[in-house]
Amino acid sequence: MFLGVVGPYDEKRVCKIKCVSGRWVGPLCSLQHDPGSFQSMFRPCHVQSVPRHTVLTYQHRQITPSPELEFPHGAVVTARCERPGRYKLLGDSSLTCANAQWKGRFPVCVHTNYFTNYSEAAPPALEWSVAGGEGVVDGAGSLVLLPGSILHLDCLYPRLHGNPTWAWTSTYRQYPTGWAINRLERELRYRLSLYYAKPDDSGTFTCTAPTGHHNSLTIAVKDVTCPPVHGDARMEVHGDSTSLGAALTFTCPEGYYLAGAARLTCLPSGEWSSAPPRCQVVRCPVLAPDDPRLQLQASNTTYRGEASFTCVPGFHLLGSPVITCTANGTWSHPQPTCKEVICPKVSAPQHGQVTGAGARRVGDALTFTCGPGYVVRGHALAFCTHDGSWSHPAPQCVKSCNHPGEPEHGRVSPRRPRYHVGATLLVTCRPGYRPAGPDRLTCLHTRRWSAPLTRCVPSIG
Repeated sequence: MFLGVVGPYDEKRVCKIKCVSGRWVGPLCSLQHDPGSFQSMFRPCHVQSVPRHTVLTYQHRQITPSPELEFPHGAVVTARCERPGRYKLLGDSSLTCANAQWKGRFPVCVHTNYFTNYSEAAPPALEWSVAGGEGVVDGAGSLVLLPGSILHLDCLYPRLHGNPTWAWTSTYRQYPTGWAINRLERELRYRLSLYYAKPDDSGTFTCTAPTGHHNSLTIAVKDVTCPPVHGDARMEVHGDSTSLGAALTFTCPEGYYLAGAARLTCLPSGEWSSAPPRCQVVRCPVLAPDDPRLQLQASNTTYRGEASFTCVPGFHLLGSPVITCTANGTWSHPQPTCKEVICPKVSAPQHGQVTGAGARRVGDALTFTCGPGYVVRGHALAFCTHDGSWSHPAPQCVKSCNHPGEPEHGRVSPRRPRYHVGATLLVTCRPGYRPAGPDRLTCLHTRRWSAPLTRCVPSIG
Protein backbone atom coordinates (compact mmCIF):
# COMPACT_ATOMS: atom_id res chain seq x y z
CA MET A 1 0.00 0.00 0.00
CA PHE A 2 1.15 3.55 -0.66
CA LEU A 3 -0.36 7.02 -0.76
CA GLY A 4 -1.05 8.19 -4.31
CA VAL A 5 -1.76 11.74 -5.47
CA VAL A 6 -4.09 12.10 -8.46
CA GLY A 7 -6.07 14.85 -10.15
CA PRO A 8 -5.56 18.57 -10.61
CA TYR A 9 -6.16 19.24 -6.93
CA ASP A 10 -3.76 16.57 -5.67
CA GLU A 11 -6.44 14.24 -4.38
CA LYS A 12 -4.91 11.70 -2.01
CA ARG A 13 -5.85 8.07 -2.66
CA VAL A 14 -4.64 4.81 -1.17
CA CYS A 15 -2.99 2.77 -3.94
CA LYS A 16 -1.48 -0.71 -4.21
CA ILE A 17 0.17 -3.04 -6.70
CA LYS A 18 -0.59 -6.78 -6.94
CA CYS A 19 1.45 -9.74 -8.09
CA VAL A 20 -0.72 -11.76 -10.52
CA SER A 21 0.76 -14.90 -12.18
CA GLY A 22 4.27 -13.65 -11.59
CA ARG A 23 3.58 -10.16 -12.95
CA TRP A 24 3.01 -6.91 -11.16
CA VAL A 25 -0.37 -5.38 -11.90
CA GLY A 26 -1.30 -1.81 -11.01
CA PRO A 27 -1.23 0.54 -9.51
CA LEU A 28 -4.77 0.11 -8.26
CA CYS A 29 -6.14 3.14 -6.41
CA SER A 30 -9.13 3.59 -4.15
CA LEU A 31 -12.25 5.20 -5.55
CA GLN A 32 -13.17 8.67 -4.39
CA HIS A 33 -16.74 7.70 -3.51
CA ASP A 34 -15.80 4.27 -2.11
CA PRO A 35 -12.39 4.23 -0.35
CA GLY A 36 -12.67 0.45 0.15
CA SER A 37 -12.80 -0.35 -3.58
CA PHE A 38 -9.83 -0.23 -5.92
CA GLN A 39 -9.55 0.14 -9.68
CA SER A 40 -6.74 0.28 -12.20
CA MET A 41 -5.09 3.61 -12.75
CA PHE A 42 -6.26 4.40 -16.24
CA ARG A 43 -4.69 7.15 -18.26
CA PRO A 44 -5.75 10.68 -17.27
CA CYS A 45 -7.59 13.16 -19.48
CA HIS A 46 -6.46 16.63 -20.50
CA VAL A 47 -8.23 19.78 -21.61
CA GLN A 48 -6.01 21.68 -23.98
CA SER A 49 -8.38 24.56 -24.63
CA VAL A 50 -11.93 25.67 -23.91
CA PRO A 51 -14.27 27.28 -26.44
CA ARG A 52 -14.95 30.95 -25.88
CA HIS A 53 -17.58 31.89 -23.31
CA THR A 54 -17.51 28.36 -21.83
CA VAL A 55 -16.76 27.76 -18.14
CA LEU A 56 -15.54 24.37 -16.87
CA THR A 57 -15.97 23.27 -13.26
CA TYR A 58 -14.41 20.35 -11.43
CA GLN A 59 -15.35 19.53 -7.85
CA HIS A 60 -17.27 22.80 -7.68
CA ARG A 61 -14.20 24.86 -8.59
CA GLN A 62 -13.75 26.70 -11.85
CA ILE A 63 -10.68 25.45 -13.69
CA THR A 64 -8.26 27.07 -16.09
CA PRO A 65 -7.13 24.55 -18.71
CA SER A 66 -3.43 23.94 -19.30
CA PRO A 67 -1.43 21.07 -20.86
CA GLU A 68 -0.12 20.12 -17.39
CA LEU A 69 -3.60 19.81 -15.87
CA GLU A 70 -4.65 16.15 -15.57
CA PHE A 71 -8.04 14.69 -14.68
CA PRO A 72 -8.06 11.10 -13.37
CA HIS A 73 -10.09 8.34 -14.94
CA GLY A 74 -13.71 8.73 -13.83
CA ALA A 75 -13.46 12.46 -13.19
CA VAL A 76 -16.59 14.42 -14.08
CA VAL A 77 -16.25 17.96 -15.43
CA THR A 78 -19.31 20.18 -15.79
CA ALA A 79 -19.67 22.91 -18.39
CA ARG A 80 -21.81 26.01 -18.63
CA CYS A 81 -21.84 29.31 -20.47
CA GLU A 82 -20.19 32.25 -18.78
CA ARG A 83 -23.57 34.02 -18.61
CA PRO A 84 -26.36 31.47 -18.92
CA GLY A 85 -29.26 33.03 -20.81
CA ARG A 86 -27.19 35.45 -22.83
CA TYR A 87 -25.47 32.44 -24.37
CA LYS A 88 -26.99 29.10 -25.29
CA LEU A 89 -25.15 25.86 -24.53
CA LEU A 90 -24.88 23.36 -27.37
CA GLY A 91 -23.51 19.99 -26.35
CA ASP A 92 -23.32 18.11 -23.07
CA SER A 93 -23.10 19.96 -19.79
CA SER A 94 -21.28 17.00 -18.19
CA LEU A 95 -18.11 15.24 -19.43
CA THR A 96 -16.58 12.10 -17.94
CA CYS A 97 -12.94 11.03 -18.28
CA ALA A 98 -12.69 7.43 -19.55
CA ASN A 99 -9.08 6.29 -19.96
CA ALA A 100 -7.72 9.48 -21.63
CA GLN A 101 -10.96 10.08 -23.57
CA TRP A 102 -13.81 12.42 -22.67
CA LYS A 103 -17.24 10.83 -22.86
CA GLY A 104 -19.82 13.32 -24.08
CA ARG A 105 -20.09 15.99 -26.74
CA PHE A 106 -17.80 18.85 -25.83
CA PRO A 107 -20.05 21.91 -25.44
CA VAL A 108 -19.89 25.29 -27.10
CA CYS A 109 -21.72 28.48 -26.19
CA VAL A 110 -23.43 30.34 -29.04
CA HIS A 111 -24.62 33.90 -29.09
CA THR A 112 -28.27 34.70 -28.53
CA ASN A 113 -30.10 37.65 -30.06
CA TYR A 114 -28.68 39.80 -27.24
CA PHE A 115 -25.49 40.03 -29.30
CA THR A 116 -27.14 40.30 -32.72
CA ASN A 117 -29.36 43.34 -32.07
CA TYR A 118 -32.25 40.99 -31.25
CA SER A 119 -32.31 39.37 -34.68
CA GLU A 120 -35.11 36.88 -35.36
CA ALA A 121 -32.49 34.44 -36.67
CA ALA A 122 -30.98 33.78 -33.21
CA PRO A 123 -32.39 32.19 -30.05
CA PRO A 124 -33.84 34.70 -27.57
CA ALA A 125 -31.67 35.85 -24.68
CA LEU A 126 -32.76 35.25 -21.10
CA GLU A 127 -32.13 37.54 -18.14
CA TRP A 128 -33.25 37.31 -14.56
CA SER A 129 -33.43 39.29 -11.35
CA VAL A 130 -33.96 37.93 -7.85
CA ALA A 131 -35.71 39.87 -5.10
CA GLY A 132 -36.14 38.98 -1.44
CA GLY A 133 -33.77 36.03 -1.65
CA GLU A 134 -30.68 34.78 -3.41
CA GLY A 135 -29.86 33.19 -6.75
CA VAL A 136 -26.50 31.74 -7.80
CA VAL A 137 -25.49 29.88 -10.97
CA ASP A 138 -23.94 26.47 -10.29
CA GLY A 139 -21.29 24.64 -12.29
CA ALA A 140 -23.84 23.06 -14.65
CA GLY A 141 -25.44 26.42 -15.49
CA SER A 142 -28.56 26.01 -13.34
CA LEU A 143 -29.86 28.95 -11.33
CA VAL A 144 -30.10 27.87 -7.70
CA LEU A 145 -32.68 29.82 -5.65
CA LEU A 146 -33.20 29.95 -1.92
CA PRO A 147 -36.76 29.11 -0.88
CA GLY A 148 -38.91 32.23 -0.60
CA SER A 149 -37.07 34.09 -3.35
CA ILE A 150 -38.94 36.08 -5.98
CA LEU A 151 -37.66 35.54 -9.52
CA HIS A 152 -38.39 37.61 -12.61
CA LEU A 153 -37.24 35.73 -15.71
CA ASP A 154 -37.19 37.84 -18.88
CA CYS A 155 -37.21 36.57 -22.46
CA LEU A 156 -35.63 39.29 -24.61
CA TYR A 157 -37.55 39.52 -27.88
CA PRO A 158 -38.79 42.57 -29.83
CA ARG A 159 -42.52 42.91 -29.21
CA LEU A 160 -43.16 44.18 -32.74
CA HIS A 161 -42.09 40.72 -34.05
CA GLY A 162 -44.80 38.93 -32.05
CA ASN A 163 -45.26 37.26 -28.69
CA PRO A 164 -42.91 34.51 -27.47
CA THR A 165 -44.23 31.76 -25.21
CA TRP A 166 -43.03 30.35 -21.90
CA ALA A 167 -43.12 26.65 -21.01
CA TRP A 168 -41.88 24.80 -17.93
CA THR A 169 -41.38 21.27 -16.75
CA SER A 170 -42.59 21.85 -13.20
CA THR A 171 -46.18 20.69 -12.60
CA TYR A 172 -46.44 22.37 -9.21
CA ARG A 173 -48.28 25.49 -10.37
CA GLN A 174 -48.83 27.96 -13.20
CA TYR A 175 -46.69 31.08 -13.51
CA PRO A 176 -47.85 34.50 -14.68
CA THR A 177 -46.32 35.62 -17.99
CA GLY A 178 -46.61 38.78 -20.08
CA TRP A 179 -44.82 41.87 -21.26
CA ALA A 180 -43.05 43.88 -18.55
CA ILE A 181 -45.05 46.78 -17.12
CA ASN A 182 -42.26 49.37 -17.08
CA ARG A 183 -42.47 51.66 -20.11
CA LEU A 184 -38.76 51.24 -20.90
CA GLU A 185 -38.95 47.41 -20.74
CA ARG A 186 -42.34 46.42 -22.14
CA GLU A 187 -41.24 46.51 -25.79
CA LEU A 188 -38.49 43.92 -25.26
CA ARG A 189 -38.96 41.85 -22.11
CA TYR A 190 -41.54 39.06 -22.05
CA ARG A 191 -41.54 38.14 -18.35
CA LEU A 192 -42.26 35.06 -16.29
CA SER A 193 -42.57 35.67 -12.54
CA LEU A 194 -42.01 33.10 -9.84
CA TYR A 195 -43.16 34.33 -6.43
CA TYR A 196 -41.90 32.90 -3.14
CA ALA A 197 -40.07 29.97 -4.67
CA LYS A 198 -40.48 26.49 -3.26
CA PRO A 199 -38.55 23.28 -4.02
CA ASP A 200 -41.54 22.08 -6.11
CA ASP A 201 -40.89 24.99 -8.51
CA SER A 202 -37.62 23.38 -9.62
CA GLY A 203 -37.47 22.60 -13.34
CA THR A 204 -36.51 23.90 -16.77
CA PHE A 205 -38.10 27.08 -18.07
CA THR A 206 -38.06 27.58 -21.85
CA CYS A 207 -38.86 30.65 -23.91
CA THR A 208 -39.75 29.99 -27.57
CA ALA A 209 -39.87 32.79 -30.15
CA PRO A 210 -42.50 32.86 -32.93
CA THR A 211 -39.70 31.77 -35.27
CA GLY A 212 -39.23 28.54 -33.27
CA HIS A 213 -35.87 29.54 -31.78
CA HIS A 214 -35.76 28.82 -28.07
CA ASN A 215 -33.58 29.14 -25.00
CA SER A 216 -33.86 27.51 -21.57
CA LEU A 217 -32.77 28.03 -18.00
CA THR A 218 -32.94 25.37 -15.32
CA ILE A 219 -34.11 26.49 -11.88
CA ALA A 220 -33.31 24.56 -8.71
CA VAL A 221 -34.96 25.75 -5.50
CA LYS A 222 -33.26 24.43 -2.38
CA ASP A 223 -32.18 25.58 1.03
CA VAL A 224 -28.40 25.75 0.71
CA THR A 225 -26.33 26.32 3.84
CA CYS A 226 -22.56 26.05 4.10
CA PRO A 227 -20.91 24.75 7.29
CA PRO A 228 -19.64 27.23 9.90
CA VAL A 229 -16.10 28.45 9.31
CA HIS A 230 -13.74 28.22 12.24
CA GLY A 231 -10.64 30.31 11.68
CA ASP A 232 -7.57 30.34 13.87
CA ALA A 233 -7.49 32.53 16.97
CA ARG A 234 -5.60 35.35 15.25
CA MET A 235 -7.86 35.64 12.19
CA GLU A 236 -10.74 38.09 11.98
CA VAL A 237 -13.83 36.85 10.12
CA HIS A 238 -16.13 39.45 8.58
CA GLY A 239 -19.66 38.30 7.81
CA ASP A 240 -21.96 35.94 9.68
CA SER A 241 -24.27 34.41 7.06
CA THR A 242 -23.64 30.89 5.79
CA SER A 243 -26.52 30.66 3.29
CA LEU A 244 -26.29 30.44 -0.49
CA GLY A 245 -24.28 33.31 -2.01
CA ALA A 246 -23.11 34.61 1.37
CA ALA A 247 -19.53 35.83 1.50
CA LEU A 248 -17.03 35.78 4.33
CA THR A 249 -13.87 37.89 4.27
CA PHE A 250 -10.79 37.39 6.42
CA THR A 251 -8.01 39.61 7.74
CA CYS A 252 -4.96 39.01 9.89
CA PRO A 253 -3.33 41.29 12.48
CA GLU A 254 -0.14 43.17 11.74
CA GLY A 255 2.81 40.82 11.57
CA TYR A 256 0.77 38.01 10.01
CA TYR A 257 -0.26 37.33 6.43
CA LEU A 258 -3.27 35.51 5.07
CA ALA A 259 -2.43 32.11 3.59
CA GLY A 260 -5.33 31.21 1.31
CA ALA A 261 -8.32 33.02 -0.14
CA ALA A 262 -9.29 36.30 1.54
CA ARG A 263 -12.94 35.81 0.51
CA LEU A 264 -15.11 32.69 0.58
CA THR A 265 -18.49 32.38 -1.08
CA CYS A 266 -21.15 29.81 -0.23
CA LEU A 267 -21.67 27.76 -3.42
CA PRO A 268 -24.83 26.01 -4.60
CA SER A 269 -23.14 22.73 -3.63
CA GLY A 270 -23.26 23.74 0.04
CA GLU A 271 -19.49 24.11 0.10
CA TRP A 272 -17.35 27.19 0.46
CA SER A 273 -15.52 28.33 -2.64
CA SER A 274 -12.15 27.57 -0.98
CA ALA A 275 -10.75 26.10 2.18
CA PRO A 276 -10.60 28.58 5.08
CA PRO A 277 -7.36 30.58 5.09
CA ARG A 278 -4.88 30.78 7.97
CA CYS A 279 -2.88 33.55 9.56
CA GLN A 280 0.81 32.84 9.34
CA VAL A 281 3.68 34.80 10.83
CA VAL A 282 5.31 37.20 8.42
CA ARG A 283 8.87 36.13 7.68
CA CYS A 284 11.47 37.98 5.69
CA PRO A 285 13.89 36.19 3.35
CA VAL A 286 16.85 34.49 4.97
CA LEU A 287 19.95 36.66 4.65
CA ALA A 288 23.11 35.07 3.30
CA PRO A 289 25.79 37.66 2.47
CA ASP A 290 27.82 36.60 -0.55
CA ASP A 291 30.65 39.00 0.32
CA PRO A 292 33.09 37.26 2.70
CA ARG A 293 34.04 40.66 4.09
CA LEU A 294 30.45 41.24 5.34
CA GLN A 295 29.61 39.43 8.57
CA LEU A 296 26.03 38.73 9.74
CA GLN A 297 26.17 39.12 13.51
CA ALA A 298 22.52 38.29 14.30
CA SER A 299 19.37 37.64 12.27
CA ASN A 300 15.71 37.30 13.28
CA THR A 301 13.55 36.84 10.16
CA THR A 302 10.14 37.24 11.87
CA TYR A 303 8.15 40.48 11.81
CA ARG A 304 10.02 43.30 13.57
CA GLY A 305 13.07 41.05 13.91
CA GLU A 306 16.45 42.63 13.27
CA ALA A 307 19.57 41.65 11.40
CA SER A 308 22.90 43.30 12.27
CA PHE A 309 26.08 43.44 10.21
CA THR A 310 29.75 44.23 10.68
CA CYS A 311 32.77 44.14 8.41
CA VAL A 312 36.05 42.29 8.91
CA PRO A 313 38.95 44.43 10.20
CA GLY A 314 40.27 46.79 7.59
CA PHE A 315 36.85 47.45 6.03
CA HIS A 316 34.04 49.82 6.97
CA LEU A 317 30.27 49.44 6.50
CA LEU A 318 28.37 51.29 3.79
CA GLY A 319 24.64 51.30 4.57
CA SER A 320 22.56 50.54 7.64
CA PRO A 321 24.26 48.26 10.19
CA VAL A 322 20.82 47.11 11.46
CA ILE A 323 17.82 46.30 9.22
CA THR A 324 14.30 45.35 10.34
CA CYS A 325 11.76 42.81 9.00
CA THR A 326 8.65 44.78 8.00
CA ALA A 327 4.97 43.78 7.99
CA ASN A 328 4.98 43.03 4.25
CA GLY A 329 7.77 40.48 4.57
CA THR A 330 10.59 42.62 3.21
CA TRP A 331 13.65 44.06 4.94
CA SER A 332 13.57 47.76 5.77
CA HIS A 333 16.88 48.39 3.99
CA PRO A 334 19.09 46.49 1.56
CA GLN A 335 22.03 44.58 2.94
CA PRO A 336 25.00 46.89 3.55
CA THR A 337 28.34 46.50 1.78
CA CYS A 338 31.93 46.59 2.97
CA LYS A 339 34.51 48.99 1.59
CA GLU A 340 38.21 48.77 2.36
CA VAL A 341 39.50 51.41 4.79
CA ILE A 342 42.11 53.60 3.07
CA CYS A 343 43.92 56.40 4.90
CA PRO A 344 44.55 59.67 3.02
CA LYS A 345 47.77 60.38 1.19
CA VAL A 346 50.51 62.05 3.25
CA SER A 347 53.22 64.31 1.78
CA ALA A 348 56.75 64.61 3.10
CA PRO A 349 57.33 67.63 5.34
CA GLN A 350 59.42 70.49 4.01
CA HIS A 351 63.13 69.72 4.48
CA GLY A 352 62.25 66.09 5.20
CA GLN A 353 61.23 62.70 3.80
CA VAL A 354 58.46 60.14 4.43
CA THR A 355 58.96 56.38 4.13
CA GLY A 356 55.98 54.10 3.26
CA ALA A 357 53.75 56.82 1.74
CA GLY A 358 52.28 54.31 -0.73
CA ALA A 359 50.97 52.05 2.06
CA ARG A 360 47.58 53.34 3.22
CA ARG A 361 45.73 50.27 4.54
CA VAL A 362 44.86 49.67 8.18
CA GLY A 363 48.02 48.87 10.17
CA ASP A 364 50.41 50.38 7.63
CA ALA A 365 53.06 52.76 9.09
CA LEU A 366 54.76 55.96 7.91
CA THR A 367 58.22 57.06 9.06
CA PHE A 368 59.31 60.72 8.86
CA THR A 369 62.91 61.93 8.78
CA CYS A 370 64.45 65.37 8.30
CA GLY A 371 67.39 66.62 6.29
CA PRO A 372 70.73 67.90 7.68
CA GLY A 373 70.29 70.80 10.07
CA TYR A 374 66.66 69.96 10.75
CA VAL A 375 64.87 67.83 13.30
CA VAL A 376 61.38 66.31 13.57
CA ARG A 377 58.88 68.32 15.59
CA GLY A 378 55.95 65.96 16.32
CA HIS A 379 55.73 62.19 15.87
CA ALA A 380 58.20 60.52 13.54
CA LEU A 381 55.92 57.42 13.24
CA ALA A 382 52.20 57.25 12.28
CA PHE A 383 49.83 54.24 11.79
CA CYS A 384 46.73 53.92 9.58
CA THR A 385 43.82 53.31 12.01
CA HIS A 386 40.46 51.51 11.58
CA ASP A 387 38.54 54.75 11.13
CA GLY A 388 40.60 55.71 8.06
CA SER A 389 42.78 58.34 9.74
CA TRP A 390 46.46 58.42 10.70
CA SER A 391 47.32 57.98 14.38
CA HIS A 392 49.32 61.25 14.29
CA PRO A 393 49.51 64.16 11.89
CA ALA A 394 52.59 64.62 9.73
CA PRO A 395 55.40 66.35 11.73
CA GLN A 396 57.43 69.41 10.78
CA CYS A 397 61.12 69.60 10.03
CA VAL A 398 62.46 72.57 11.97
CA LYS A 399 65.95 74.08 12.34
CA SER A 400 68.08 72.37 14.98
CA CYS A 401 71.12 72.62 17.17
CA ASN A 402 73.72 69.89 17.51
CA HIS A 403 74.24 68.08 20.77
CA PRO A 404 76.57 70.36 22.79
CA GLY A 405 78.42 67.47 24.38
CA GLU A 406 78.68 66.44 28.04
CA PRO A 407 80.51 68.53 30.69
CA GLU A 408 83.19 66.78 32.70
CA HIS A 409 81.77 65.61 36.01
CA GLY A 410 78.22 66.30 34.77
CA ARG A 411 75.53 65.62 32.11
CA VAL A 412 72.89 67.31 29.98
CA SER A 413 69.26 66.26 29.63
CA PRO A 414 67.45 65.38 27.60
CA ARG A 415 70.06 63.65 25.50
CA ARG A 416 69.35 63.77 21.75
CA PRO A 417 71.50 63.94 18.67
CA ARG A 418 69.73 67.17 17.59
CA TYR A 419 67.42 69.70 19.22
CA HIS A 420 64.79 71.86 17.54
CA VAL A 421 64.83 75.61 17.87
CA GLY A 422 63.43 76.59 21.26
CA ALA A 423 64.40 73.34 22.94
CA THR A 424 66.01 73.70 26.40
CA LEU A 425 68.84 71.66 27.92
CA LEU A 426 69.42 71.23 31.63
CA VAL A 427 73.01 70.88 32.85
CA THR A 428 73.46 68.89 36.07
CA CYS A 429 76.69 68.09 37.93
CA ARG A 430 77.71 65.12 40.02
CA PRO A 431 77.78 65.42 43.80
CA GLY A 432 80.68 67.61 44.92
CA TYR A 433 80.47 69.70 41.75
CA ARG A 434 78.41 72.63 40.65
CA PRO A 435 77.71 74.45 37.36
CA ALA A 436 80.18 77.25 36.75
CA GLY A 437 77.68 79.04 34.47
CA PRO A 438 74.08 78.89 33.40
CA ASP A 439 72.52 75.49 33.95
CA ARG A 440 69.95 75.94 31.14
CA LEU A 441 70.80 76.30 27.46
CA THR A 442 68.29 77.18 24.71
CA CYS A 443 68.59 76.38 21.00
CA LEU A 444 68.35 79.70 19.12
CA HIS A 445 67.15 80.45 15.55
CA THR A 446 70.80 80.81 14.62
CA ARG A 447 71.11 77.05 15.35
CA ARG A 448 73.44 77.95 18.20
CA TRP A 449 72.99 77.51 21.90
CA SER A 450 72.21 80.50 24.03
CA ALA A 451 75.53 80.05 25.93
CA PRO A 452 78.61 77.84 25.79
CA LEU A 453 78.36 74.49 27.54
CA THR A 454 78.67 75.10 31.29
CA ARG A 455 81.57 73.43 33.11
CA CYS A 456 81.18 71.50 36.40
CA VAL A 457 83.63 72.79 39.04
CA PRO A 458 84.26 71.54 42.56
CA SER A 459 81.94 72.87 45.20
CA ILE A 460 83.61 75.10 47.87
CA GLY A 461 83.35 74.01 51.49
